[in-house]
Amino acid sequence: MASTESPAASGWLGELRDELDDLDRQSLRRTVLTPRDGQGETLSIDGRELLNLTSNNYLGLAADSRVVEAAAEAARAYGASVSASRLLCGSTPLHEELEGRLAALKGQEAALLYSSGYLANLGVLTALARPGDVIFSDALNHASIIDGCRLSGAGTQVYRHCDAGHLAELLAATPARRRLIVSETVFSMDGDVAPLPSLVELARAHDAVLVLDEAHATGVLGPNGEGALARLGLDPEGIVIVGTLSKALASAGGFVAADATVIDYLVNRSRPFIFNTALPPASVGAALAALDIVAAEPERRAHLDALATRLRDGLLAAGYPPSGSETAIVPLLLGSADAALALEQRLRDAGILSRAIRPPTVPEGTARIRFNLIATHTTDDVDRVLAAVPPPA
Repeated sequence: MASTESPAASGWLGELRDELDDLDRQSLRRTVLTPRDGQGETLSIDGRELLNLTSNNYLGLAADSRVVEAAAEAARAYGASVSASRLLCGSTPLHEELEGRLAALKGQEAALLYSSGYLANLGVLTALARPGDVIFSDALNHASIIDGCRLSGAGTQVYRHCDAGHLAELLAATPARRRLIVSETVFSMDGDVAPLPSLVELARAHDAVLVLDEAHATGVLGPNGEGALARLGLDPEGIVIVGTLSKALASAGGFVAADATVIDYLVNRSRPFIFNTALPPASVGAALAALDIVAAEPERRAHLDALATRLRDGLLAAGYPPSGSETAIVPLLLGSADAALALEQRLRDAGILSRAIRPPTVPEGTARIRFNLIATHTTDDVDRVLAAVPPPA
């Protein structure tokens, strides 16, 4: 009797199933988790309310009524979508206002909005680098930076994580038409901060373009939420700063802030900007309201910092090694994917949601639980987490 299985099922679809089965065996298969409510300090999942320590909603603004209402007002004024790229008719006065506010926040002449932080990194790196150039990239940079390096056609030299000495060696040994140094300022999986004074010094010494991704620093670090550069008192002049609206600023989208010439060049040469529908007005309105709150309520940042210190100190007192984190991202390294998944389940049983982070998001052998704190958490919430984490094996 002839087989009823389609050629696709036994061919390429079968290959995909085999690969998924292999991910299962390695404890690396991913699934979508869908809360039944908004992004707050707690989430409702499968009928249970869980303490949320897996969101990038650092300042707790995603469900803030002022931000939500600003999003609604922008949608009522300009519609649910602009339905075009910025270079056609997809711009509004709100887009221009937000770009001006972001440029001022970052101490730059101008800024440009993108539809995501991922596209902002692609847009900068593919526009500023080309074949014959070399990009020097930190070993733990985000996937959007890695993809931007690849798509640019430039050569890529990877320097050891936060190792300015290694970067200096590579810069000295690598001739290129143009050199770019690219790094996150706060690393998303480790919560540590790049050696920014050294990066600035090396970029100026080697006439290199310095591109810094402030995704996890904007709104959170610095006297007024400007980011990691401001926290260290560093002059942003000549630096190309990438950021996102989707974390502390409680919206969606990304941006680049830089010298006006750089922004003008991106408008004309950055494909993810030119050929992409612009941010919907609601996202722009939400980000503008969030910026107002960032400026007016510094106590959110202070409380978030105190919570992170309490969690780091508590894990250290429990016998875990120091993580190197200096921010609201507090990783607990466990090594194997199985161990990370087991602790994720143990925490969930205790009413706490914190996801296991596994390869390829992090290097092999460094699977972890990543605790992301929110300014609306309490010290009791942190103590609850510490009570749920078992002593190190």
